[in-house]
Amino acid sequence: MVSNPFTSETFTRVWSKHFNDSEKGLSFRFIEGVTFIKHSKLPYYRNVGEKLTNGIAFKTSSVNANDFKGKVFLVRDIPSYLNVDDDIEKLPGLQLKKIFQYEGYITRVSDFDSLDVYLKTIYKSNTRSKLRRNVNRLEACFDVEYIMYYGCISKTDFDVVFDKFYKLFEKRYTDKNEPCGELEPKLWGFYSELVYEMINKKQASLFVIYCDKQPVGITFSYHSPDKLVEALTVFDIDYYRYNIGHTTILKMLEWSFNNNVEIFDYTQGDFDYKKRWSNDTYKTHYYLFYDSKSIISQIVALGVVSYFNLKRYLRDKNFNSTYHKLKHRLFKSSVIKESFVEPFIVEIIVEGDVEISHLKEIDIYSSGFMSPRRALFDFLYMNPQSVKNLKIFKSNKDVDTYFVFGDANVLKISKDVA
Repeated sequence: MVSNPFTSETFTRVWSKHFNDSEKGLSFRFIEGVTFIKHSKLPYYRNVGEKLTNGIAFKTSSVNANDFKGKVFLVRDIPSYLNVDDDIEKLPGLQLKKIFQYEGYITRVSDFDSLDVYLKTIYKSNTRSKLRRNVNRLEACFDVEYIMYYGCISKTDFDVVFDKFYKLFEKRYTDKNEPCGELEPKLWGFYSELVYEMINKKQASLFVIYCDKQPVGITFSYHSPDKLVEALTVFDIDYYRYNIGHTTILKMLEWSFNNNVEIFDYTQGDFDYKKRWSNDTYKTHYYLFYDSKSIISQIVALGVVSYFNLKRYLRDKNFNSTYHKLKHRLFKSSVIKESFVEPFIVEIIVEGDVEISHLKEIDIYSSGFMSPRRALFDFLYMNPQSVKNLKIFKSNKDVDTYFVFGDANVLKISKDVA
């Protein structure tokens, strides 16, 4: 059986601790490579990990196993590119129903000799130039590091990165005024324990873009020997103009080409960036095994199929998005803080026009400088200069006015009252 992160000892143990009262999953002879939890009342079993898995490798047994009798088994999220052994001909009475749920996106890394070759197949020259320009301008303005934590990360580094991961999610979704399910305490507690262990066992990674030692883009991915599955990603919205999200994918693809990754899986979800970066699509199905000779199993199986078909219909009609937005407005459970970004403008001025005595120096990364900082970073994208060489001052006369002294010029940042 091929090594799979979602059936690993680490994943199943940590998931069971957080979502199944630390009870071990149940194994059955008719299927190898996956364990299950049982419904409290029905003869219905779901794979350990449930909706948090993205592609479980398994095979049905050729042995005359009959422990599926009178039961129904659901295995979620099987991508069509994953070769699973679902031959059930040797198990009389066992039936398989594949329930289509999502379309996903991948890059078949192994089909190309290099990243440059791949980029030429998916992007025109002007788009490739823009990608390079984003990287060059980011590196011109900040001291940039790209680090893939895979196989080794200290607990100190992990705690710093994961704390920032949480804060960036919080900041991102607060700015959008949308709920963020990943920030639910139980789920985040699961990830906080899981990721550190899996990184050090080469079953997961954290890719981090640092600007002046600050994490500004973080992506968590699962790994098998030849696949990378993107799971969670976020970037600091202060750096919006620099397209950190696209730079993240560019650098992760570069890493994949250099580390024998065959498939880069962006997972399911109808997002524009996935369509732009991928070169192939796949279908994700739920596999439903049931005993066709049991009336109860047939009824339960029919109910499960109908339930997930209805969920897909409602999702296709965008009812899910409407529901979550309404829930967010009513309960505000997924975003902890409220944040209001105010519009600021940046202009070049003559240094002699600044009254130095009325200024107080501040840290560019201070929380109170958030809205002006975004305006400043937008300006620097078009007028690159190193942030390290900038000194930021707040006016004591006007609470909404700041001055920036750099090697190239003097800038005035003020609230846009237009």
